[in-house]
Order: sequence, then structure tokens, then C-alpha cells
Amino acid sequence: MRILETKTQNAHSSKALFSARAVCMPLILIAALVPAACTSSASTKAMEEQAAKERAEQLQAVYARRSESTLAILPFTGAQEAEQGETIAELFSFNKDLNSAFTLIPRTSINIAIRNEQGFQMTSSMTDPDTSAALGKQLGAKYVLAGAITRLGNENLLIISILHVEDLRQIAGDLQTYGTIEEIRGKLPNMARNIVNALIADSSKLPLLAVPPVQWLGSYDNSEADIMAQALAMYLVQSGKYAVYPRTKSLEKVQEEYNNQFGGDVADEYLPHISMGDNPRLVLSVTARKLGNDNMFNAAIINLETGAQEGGESVDYQNLNDGIRVMEKLALKLTGQEERLAAEQERRSHTVNSASSFAQAISAINNDNAGGAYTITLKGDFSAAPVSFTENASKTITIKGDGIARTISNNGGKALFTVPQGISLVLDSGATLDGNGKTASLVSVSGGTLVMKNGSTVRRAKASGVYVAGGTFTMEGGIISGNTARPGSGGGVYVASTATFTMEGGTISGNTARNGSGGGVYVAGGTFTKRGMSTIDAINQAANEGKVVYVYDGSKTKARNSAAGPNVDMDSRIDGRAGGWE
Repeated sequence: MRILETKTQNAHSSKALFSARAVCMPLILIAALVPAACTSSASTKAMEEQAAKERAEQLQAVYARRSESTLAILPFTGAQEAEQGETIAELFSFNKDLNSAFTLIPRTSINIAIRNEQGFQMTSSMTDPDTSAALGKQLGAKYVLAGAITRLGNENLLIISILHVEDLRQIAGDLQTYGTIEEIRGKLPNMARNIVNALIADSSKLPLLAVPPVQWLGSYDNSEADIMAQALAMYLVQSGKYAVYPRTKSLEKVQEEYNNQFGGDVADEYLPHISMGDNPRLVLSVTARKLGNDNMFNAAIINLETGAQEGGESVDYQNLNDGIRVMEKLALKLTGQEERLAAEQERRSHTVNSASSFAQAISAINNDNAGGAYTITLKGDFSAAPVSFTENASKTITIKGDGIARTISNNGGKALFTVPQGISLVLDSGATLDGNGKTASLVSVSGGTLVMKNGSTVRRAKASGVYVAGGTFTMEGGIISGNTARPGSGGGVYVASTATFTMEGGTISGNTARNGSGGGVYVAGGTFTKRGMSTIDAINQAANEGKVVYVYDGSKTKARNSAAGPNVDMDSRIDGRAGGWE
């Protein structure tokens, strides 16, 4: 279907090109410079058509290999409940793009139906035994999909790797961040597309490179080192410079698939040849180092036969929160793609000083299907119309000042920022959001993620400063002040039933619930935790209960009216003083 769509698009492009030429022809008689412009336009369109044609042919070749490309999808690891890992694996196996590129073999409890039906056909005496499904004749998987739900720093991660069962080579992979477990479902289609697109590349003739876990010198556990190595392996695969052989926990899924295939269901001709994994001659050594106040990852590619170093790079980082982005940067530097790195950074960075330049930056981010991290640097104060981000890929958008505090004022009747599923909005130092007298929240989190850092401010909304309808809000620092919910509750922050608000730093002060409860924070069935160097002071006001924090979960209420400073931890799930309530 996708190939036909591409061909149809090419046909439409050809018609458009013919029309453009028809318009250009008469203009030749008018001016000498116009034909050059038309020729240039025609040439660009011809190049675009040729690129689209080549891509269609490449994808067609991928789909043609489907019959011999069997992929086992095992339950994802790391889920809080085993059922979640199975559910995600099954949802992924239903993806049409993935089914176009592979013959999929599920390895979840969905297989119970297979065994039950086989048993029924063989033993029930109610069906024709001559036509019953033969045991031990199933296909074996040539590839295995290893998926992990994990966390690095303050980011929730979904990592997928596809490995060759026999030679242990990684052929594709993808990584996405998410806020809540419910968001994962919406991210799977984009991850599947990315994986299928990666199959176009052929890594069989590339230098073989082993990627072991990152080496930490300090109090980090092995899981963090393994996660970063998985991310680095994925980015190296995407670079197309090496055939990558991860030495991470993803290999556990290969072993699990070995056990599945040698369990008696798979026909002998489809069984993998074990102990046939390739032995790379190159190994990548990545070590976290410290020099004074500078943190860095030093990476060296070593030839195992000669012991000689064949390449090396160093990339700075601040903390674990930078881990995934630093691994991407390190992979680009190791593969000699510094120009691409610089161009990518420039494309993802926007400097704005007016409503129009801000709108252009938002439009560029919304139209980018690649996803990843983006930065908007404010160089002036201005009013802006409400913004809603487009979730066509996993994106992290950081808004910050240019070294001094800059203000964006709300110029509309809706929330200044709406953060949907798949989007992470980070308010960093120097970013101030001002309500400007509008009866609307400044940030409405509707399934995505909001992070406030030191030096950021949310102020003067005639509604809850931050409204968390769904998704997560993490306050690492910053100030929420002078917001007034009228009518309603939750002057500073309103946390709805499916939302999570974690306060680890910063201050919530001087907010008002004019006709309700929870001057500082109102929790309507969601989850609220407070810890660390964070403060919700008693300057917050409420017409009813809980001028600092109020919780209502449908059956019981909790309230706090006295200030909750850095020494006070709070948890909406715990009753009484143990939860910080009065």
C-alpha cells in the first residue's frame, strides 16, 4: 500500500511539474532571467521525484524480503507489571508497517491460544486428524525484537533493538521518551516506521564493532551503563558506518528466543545455528571521566588484534539527564559526521525576539517529523498567541532566556502552551510565562510532560498557573506565583485524576483559589509528591480548605494550611502526618 501511495504521489508531482513548465514557457518571451528560475524549480522537483522513486524502490526491496525475514517479538522488559510488557509487545506486533517488512512471530501469552487449538485438533476427536496442524513445523525467527521500558535520570525511555539471532548483529533500533505508561501506545507507530526505514541500509560489508556497556567511575549502577550503551549502539547503527554488535542486556532476548525455538515447536530446517555469532575486530570503549568540574564521556575505538586505537572522541555532559542526547552526539562524532551534527544543532535551535519569530519557530518544530530535542532561546519580551504542539514524533522543547529573564505574555483566551502526549516542554532559566490578565492557564499538560527548572517563572494567570489534565509535571526549580483560579480550585497547580505532579525543587507562592480549595496545589484524584529543596508557602490563599495543598479523590480529602518547606515531604497517596497532612 505504501509503495502504491508513493507512486501516486510521484504521478501527482509529475503533473504539477508539467503545469509549472507550461506556465514558464510563455514567460521566456518576457524576460531572460525567468527561464533560469523556472529551470531551477523544475530541476529541484525532478530531483525530489527521483529521490522519492529511489526510496520507493528501496522500501519495495525491504517488503520483498518479508517472507525470509521472520521477527520474534518478545515481551518488553522493565514494566511494573508483566502484563504491561506483553501488552506493548502485542500492540507492536499489530503494526502494519512492521507486518509489511517482516513475518511476525509473537512470543507472548497469546501463544496459549496456539497450543490450545493444536491440542484440540490433535486430541478432541471432533475434527479431521488428517488435516490437523502438525506440531514441530512452525517457523523459526531470524531476528528478535528486544524492547525495554526503563528510566535514565528524569526521563522515561522506551528502547527497541532488532538483533540477528545467529550472528548477534543489531540491524535497527529506536528510542522514545514518554511521560506515562499510557503514552507508549501512541509512540509505537512512529517507532515502527523508523525501524522499517532503517532496514534499507545493508551493514553486512561494514567494519564490525562491539559495543559493551559504558564504564562509570562512581556510584552508578550497571543498568544505567547498559541503557546508555543500548542508546549508543542504536545511534551507531543509524549512522551506517559500522556493523554494530551490542554486548548489552538486549542479548538476553536472543538467548530467550534460542530457548523458544529449541522447545520443539520449530521445524528443524528453521532452527538457528547457535555459537555462530560474529567476532568483531573492533571494540568501542566508553568511560565517564571527570576533570575538575567538567564531566565527560571519553570514547575510543580499539583494534582487538593490534591493540591500536583507531579513533577517539570526547563529549561533555552535566548529569544523567543528558545521557541519551550525549550518546547521540558521541555517535555522530565517532562516525565523522560533525558537519551533520552542527547542521542538526542549528536546525533544532531557534532564537526569537518577537511574536512572529516565535510563531515561525513553533511551526518549524511542529512540522519536523524527526523528533528529538529542540531549543528556543528568548532574546526579547513579547506577547504570543496560544501554542499547541503537534505530536508527530517524540519531542523535547526547551525554552530559555539568553542569559537574562525574558517574558512571553499570553495574548489569547486559551492556555499559552498545550502539551499533548509525546511532547516534553522544559522551562529553563530565564523563561517567564505571564498570564497578562487572560482567564486561562499558562501551561495545560494534556498527556505530555512539563519540567520547570531553576530560573523559570509561571505567573499572573487568572486561572491555575499550571493545569495538569493528564501526563506529568516535574518541578525541579523555578517559581509559580500570583495566579488566581476564579472560579475554581488550584491557584498554582491543578492536578486532574490521571495526572502526576512531582515537586523536587522551586517555590509555589502567593497563588489564590478564589472560590475553591488548594491555593497552592489542588489534587483531584491524581498523584502529588513533594520532596527535596521545595517550598509551598502559607502566602497561598483559598476560599475553602487547604490554602497550601488540598487533595480530593472522591472518597476522602486531605488538606494542609501551614507552609511546607524543604523539610516537609508530602504524598497524596499517604494519609495523615506521614503524608504531610494536618
